Amino acid sequence: MSHPAAPIDFSALLEMLGGKREVVASLLDTFLAELDADIVASRQAVAAQDSESLRQIAHRIKGTSANLHATMLSSIARELESACAEADYGLVTLKYDMMCAQSQRLIDAIQHWREHPDTDQ
Repeated sequence: MSHPAAPIDFSALLEMLGGKREVVASLLDTFLAELDADIVASRQAVAAQDSESLRQIAHRIKGTSANLHATMLSSIARELESACAEADYGLVTLKYDMMCAQSQRLIDAIQHWREHPDTDQ
């Protein structure tokens, strides 16, 4: 049975930042605050059917999550960005829901990482 990929590669992130867990934690705090604001803004954009604002938010999430080795969120945000550019609102709604679900998986993984400092998973 295959397991879903981890929503973030903590080992790669730690390595990128010189193994300094406190630096990673600080960076993740900033990321989570921005992600929360982006999710709120994206919810408003979806309700208003504002594909351009949603595309910009997805673009930002795509980049920041890629930089933090959260490749699954980056990938779905890229798909949402493309759906917004194509103005396919059915696909936009589907990809938006997927992005929100993946965001929550990432938030949960970061919380678990904080609560279990002996693991990098």
